Amino acid sequence: MEISIKEKLKEVAKHGIVYGLTSSLQNVLTFLLLPILTSYLKPADFGVYSIIILATALAGAIFSFGAPSALGRFYFDEDSDLFRRQVVSMTLLISILGSVILVVGALIFSANISVWLFGTSAYRLHIVLALVAAAFIFLLNVMTLVLRYEKRSLLFMIVMIANVVVNFCITYFILTKYLLGILAPLYGLMISNCVSFLFLFIVYIRKMTLNLNVGHFSMLMNFGIQASITGLLFYLLDWVDRLILKQLVSMSDVGVYSLGYRLGAILNVLLITPFGLIWAPIRMQYANSENNNQFVSRAFSYFSIIGCLLIILATLFGADAMYFFFKNNEYYKAVNIFPVIMLAILFFGFQSILDYGIYLHKKVHFYIIIALVALVFNVGLNYIFIPRFGIIAAAYITLFTYLLSTSLIYFISNRYHKIYIEWGRFLGPLALITVIHLVISYTDFFETNHLIKGTILFVFLLVAFYFLWLSNSERAALKKIIK
Repeated sequence: MEISIKEKLKEVAKHGIVYGLTSSLQNVLTFLLLPILTSYLKPADFGVYSIIILATALAGAIFSFGAPSALGRFYFDEDSDLFRRQVVSMTLLISILGSVILVVGALIFSANISVWLFGTSAYRLHIVLALVAAAFIFLLNVMTLVLRYEKRSLLFMIVMIANVVVNFCITYFILTKYLLGILAPLYGLMISNCVSFLFLFIVYIRKMTLNLNVGHFSMLMNFGIQASITGLLFYLLDWVDRLILKQLVSMSDVGVYSLGYRLGAILNVLLITPFGLIWAPIRMQYANSENNNQFVSRAFSYFSIIGCLLIILATLFGADAMYFFFKNNEYYKAVNIFPVIMLAILFFGFQSILDYGIYLHKKVHFYIIIALVALVFNVGLNYIFIPRFGIIAAAYITLFTYLLSTSLIYFISNRYHKIYIEWGRFLGPLALITVIHLVISYTDFFETNHLIKGTILFVFLLVAFYFLWLSNSERAALKKIIK
């Protein structure tokens, strides 16, 4: 029986709200750490911490062997409980193998990595903690992926919020009581992810099986290795600006830019992550339905308008929020960074919808080619413009890089599966963001009574979007939801 677009969108919204609530609560706790960290850490120390986190992300991309991505692709290939148990069990086995290699490598080579990154072996323990944390992160990703594909969004919410609470409490205690600086958030990251993984492993161990299919190993590894390379390149693309900044500017500027980037990444937490968590399984579940093209098109329009409204809100009021929460004025230059990064991350978020043809037809090698092109583009521009314009250049180059990579993904993916974009509803909000950003950055219109002017403008935009952007049927459905 064909499921209507309305029912599919309701399913996305239903589970997306739970994931959104989870991400929002995670976001509150995570961002509460930022003012605390910036109070105890100098910008240079925060820069070091950011580079260590980069090592964590890159290690996770490499040594997970892309197993979580492969599981997501093949989970719905057969409507069989045995098949799914076999695929999940093999995925976890591959991830455990990768985590063992990573931890052993961390113990052996941590001093060398510390010297390579910072010119000293003083951060050896920091590197070990970060890489052990990375091992537990991708093991946890396998378990939470199963939760998402089984649509156990409530259990997902409980586990992820508990994870952040444990992380916050451990970090805060070690940071304030023992004054261990950068070590504090690394201990928090490692312990919280270890506890979360062990809990879910105990919950799901009865659903695992030793009756493994050897053919699944090659199937998962073939897709997963390509996904792993892609993930590595996109992580590197996401972080390469900080590596270049480390060479061209002071470590303090790296810390300021890293804070601005983290603040801009709030869009990940509020929209992109919760949407992606439910979108990944649903788009595969309904891949063969007759109305799927219209469903994807409508989902893209709603995703883009919500993202644009959040960016406009941050552009209008983000500076005041930052000055309120962050008391260390050494970080205040970050206020110019995060609105640009938010828009860049929105373009990156579009990729999870626009890559439908590449993902569906397993043309994963295109991700690698696109990532390499974007990486060369990013590195070249950073080396040209950072010496002339400083850290703000890195933010704009990140925006142009994701615009390029997303455009390439869209045009290539459309060769295999056509996605129809409602261009008028997509480009209008983007034009508004550009105008508002230029007015705030290059005029004095908002320098006086900016809270009042910003509030009036945002309310006006909401009313305008309601009457001009939404159709009559969408307005009626929205009224029904509100009632």
